[in-house]
Amino acid sequence: MPRTPGPTIRRWQLGNELREAREAARVSIRAAAAEIEVQASTLSKIEGGKQAIKGTYVKLLAPMFGISRDERERLLALAEEANKPGWWVSYGKLVPDWFRLFLGYESDASEQMTYESELVPGLLQDSDYARAVALAAKPDSTDNELDKQVELRRERQQRITGDDPPTVHAVLNEAVLLRKVGGADVMRNQLEHLTSLAKLPHVTVQVLPFDVGAHPAMTAPFHMLGFADVPGMNTVYLENGRGALYLEKPDDLARYRTMFDQLTRLALNPQASLKEIARVMSNL
Repeated sequence: MPRTPGPTIRRWQLGNELREAREAARVSIRAAAAEIEVQASTLSKIEGGKQAIKGTYVKLLAPMFGISRDERERLLALAEEANKPGWWVSYGKLVPDWFRLFLGYESDASEQMTYESELVPGLLQDSDYARAVALAAKPDSTDNELDKQVELRRERQQRITGDDPPTVHAVLNEAVLLRKVGGADVMRNQLEHLTSLAKLPHVTVQVLPFDVGAHPAMTAPFHMLGFADVPGMNTVYLENGRGALYLEKPDDLARYRTMFDQLTRLALNPQASLKEIARVMSNL
């Protein structure tokens, strides 16, 4: 059964509709921002779906944009849906502001494509591996903090095994398999977990061997999120550990799509990749 669009999609839809209404009414973004007493940059984030919008803002902007009463009521209902808290709010400060947007996108995406050079992607990690990664990132973490990190990871992973899961395609640098995160036993279990997930019909895993030489993603890993119902939300996510960058321009999307296609051609095919994972497991 198809999933109901989450608040992230609703926020994007509302922002997009308000932007179109503003432009149709020939109202500048500065004038509209002044009407609701916010900075133009704030309204720009709202129109781009990066920030929630209050219902009172919709009420103030509707007459300015010439929006009918019935249309205003529909937009207010959309705003109510858009402002529903995501499941991740219960994790509080554990989830930085810049990562909350990604969790919203990840929760609603119908397609995810990722290239990782150092570690197994979060959605494909098992609990012990995730704990080892979290401890390496913050060695002074308490047991409770690590437990919460693992719990958050498991919560994210529920979409893969739930109803109407996204298609997931991951290309992993060979280094991901060879780096013994958490020790041999943890790594062996992680590779077994990865193998199990890779056998799901909506999950594809490919290994990029060292011997392919230079490749188009040598500078940084990246994550692409696609939305079948709202392709205008398609984005490339780049993370640096202290923040994130979201690329949404058509040229950027096309560039990273080309890069990903090149990586899939250079990588071992899915069947050969599973054999390589099994070979590495046998040597642990």
